[in-house]
Amino acid sequence: MSVPRRKVLFITLEPISRQMAGPAIRAFELARELSSDFDVTTFSPRPSDLPADRIGGASLSLASGLSKQNLYALASQSDILVIQANVLKAYPKLARLGKYLVVDLYDPYLLSVLAQYARDPVSASASYRLMHQVLEKHMIAADFSICASERQRDYYIGRFCAIGRLTPEIYKFDRSFRKLIDVVPFGLPGEPPSRNGPGMKGAVPGIGKTDKVLIWGGGIWEWFDPLTVIEAAARLSQSHPELKLFFMGWKSPNPQVELMPMAVRARGLAQERGLLGKTVFFHESWVPYEERANYLLDADIAVSAHFDLPETRFAFRTRVLDYLWATLPILTTGGDQLAEMIETRHAGMSLPYGDVEAWVGAISRLLDNRGLVENLRAGARRLASEFVWEKAALPLKNFCADPHHMPGFVPVRMPSLVDRVRAVYSRGGADLVLKRSKDAISDLLR
Repeated sequence: MSVPRRKVLFITLEPISRQMAGPAIRAFELARELSSDFDVTTFSPRPSDLPADRIGGASLSLASGLSKQNLYALASQSDILVIQANVLKAYPKLARLGKYLVVDLYDPYLLSVLAQYARDPVSASASYRLMHQVLEKHMIAADFSICASERQRDYYIGRFCAIGRLTPEIYKFDRSFRKLIDVVPFGLPGEPPSRNGPGMKGAVPGIGKTDKVLIWGGGIWEWFDPLTVIEAAARLSQSHPELKLFFMGWKSPNPQVELMPMAVRARGLAQERGLLGKTVFFHESWVPYEERANYLLDADIAVSAHFDLPETRFAFRTRVLDYLWATLPILTTGGDQLAEMIETRHAGMSLPYGDVEAWVGAISRLLDNRGLVENLRAGARRLASEFVWEKAALPLKNFCADPHHMPGFVPVRMPSLVDRVRAVYSRGGADLVLKRSKDAISDLLR
């Protein structure tokens, strides 16, 4: 007798469309990977313009632009819900359906909130308090959580401990806590990138076919430092007029995400230095996901820069994996786990925070040393093989094949006097209770 395939529902608040940011890409790609073993649906409340032939096979479907009632109906018919760590804010009933609930914690967004609203203390306070409560609700409700790296896992184990989720009951259930939270990195395709249209060279006015292009993948968020890279490009523009810097994202594909002040500052700096449209270029919106390979394959060097912030230490720079996929030599600021891997595995160079001179020197070395570029490309190729979606998704696949509910959450309270006496008796019987009582009375009489 055949066993019905489990039904898995992925839920993201981001649009699953031609233009997708990291959270949507992650939900979409994990759903595609799991569809080989399960019947999978991906839900987004935003409308989609993704062509049907780009969604997947018969066991993978997309439900987009639907109402809350439609989502709850889909969830009721599913066995396992995989949600990102802001979904219960909009759809709290999902935690009360009795389904196996997986929470994706790959984005440590509380640390991003600190950077995003650093110049607005009123918004910072309200946003942090709101999202702190949202995150706690997700972590309490989860039967299983996933994050993007072992460093992130350490961070979240600390949070689980602080909210009272690492109880003796859960320790008995699984002493490793891998059944509570495990690592599912952001992934990349198993096949190398191939062109399906134009990229930048010869297509973007001002970027010629023989120019050397630095590419910045993804968006320009408040915790990133595009200013240092732009300053480095400005310094090199006279000696290397063939050098161009191209930003793939300007406005988020999610209309609910406001344009970041850092994006405005970056464009303003390029304008101020006389580089805009000559040395520094911005895609006016966001490169469509299925077209990103065209841009990556036109690039010569990949760049990513950020500030020395708590967000940096626990971040997982998702678009850096696209750099590895395209076997590009990578220049990145240090501090995060991927930057450390890129440096130690010889896929690129890790540079100091905000050091324009270091960026000028590193870019110059890559422009002038073809042998170094080829060595870094080889390192990127080797490192890329460790992050294919098929490998990355394994802990999630294993959970869906054999799901479990976590022991129920009980808020931690100070034990009563009776509880403490019972614990002492359990450890040493009446003799230990009597001894502890004598010690306590002696302490009181001092």
